[in-house]
Amino acid sequence: MRRMARCCRFCLYVVALQIAPISPAEEPAWKSKPIAQWTAEDAQAVLADSPWVRHVVPQRLRDLSPDERRNGGNMEAGIGEGVGLAGLGLLGPRREAEALARTHAKPTPDAVAVRWESAPVRAAERRTGQTAPALASGLEDAYYAIMVSGIPVPRRWNLARELKGIACLKRYRKKDLKPSRVEILRGNTGLATVVYLFPRSVEITRNDQSVEFVAQIDRLFLEQFFNVKEMRFMGQLQL
Repeated sequence: MRRMARCCRFCLYVVALQIAPISPAEEPAWKSKPIAQWTAEDAQAVLADSPWVRHVVPQRLRDLSPDERRNGGNMEAGIGEGVGLAGLGLLGPRREAEALARTHAKPTPDAVAVRWESAPVRAAERRTGQTAPALASGLEDAYYAIMVSGIPVPRRWNLARELKGIACLKRYRKKDLKPSRVEILRGNTGLATVVYLFPRSVEITRNDQSVEFVAQIDRLFLEQFFNVKEMRFMGQLQL
C-alpha cells in the first residue's frame, strides 16, 4: 500500500509537470517603455543585445602575394610580417621553420560590435554618452547607418574610399545596396569605429525579412544578418 501511494504521488507529480504552463522568456524592460523613460540600464541593454546590435568575430583573410598586390594596384594591401634572417635559412633549419611558422600565424580577431543606428540605438547611445560624431547634423534622416566598433585602427588614412567598394547590404532577390559614404573614427586605444552610410532613397521594408551586412576592413572580413521583422519598437519599424 505504501509503495502504491508513493507511485500515485509520483504519477501526479509527473502529470502536474506536463500540464503546468510554461512561462515565456521575460522580455527586456526597455521594450515596454517609451524611450524617454529608459534608465541607464535599459540603454546599456539595448546596446549590448537587441535586434539592432550584434557582436561578430571577423574572419582574417590570408596575406596577398606581391603579384596579387601589384595586380590590385595597391602594393600595401595584405602584406604579411617579414621572416628576417632566420626565415632565409641563415641561422639554421630549426630557426628557419620557426620564423616561417611565426609569419604565417594569425591570432583570432576579437569580436566587434555591429550596430544598426536606428532611433532606439541612437537614443541609447545618447543616454550612455556614446553618440557617434559621424551621425551628427541629421545624417540619419538621409542614410541608414551601420557602425562597426572595436575594429583595429586601419593602417592607411585613405582607406575610407576603398571601404565603400567592398561593403554592401544584401537583400533576397534585390540588388545589393552600396554605401554612399564611409567614416573612420580613429581612437586613442588602437581601435577604431567605422560608420557605413547607405542611402535611404532605396527603401528597406519588413517585406525584406532579413538584411545581410557585408564588409571588409583591411584584411578582416565580416558579415552579419539583421532580422527586419524584429527591428520594431512600439509597433513601428526602426531602421
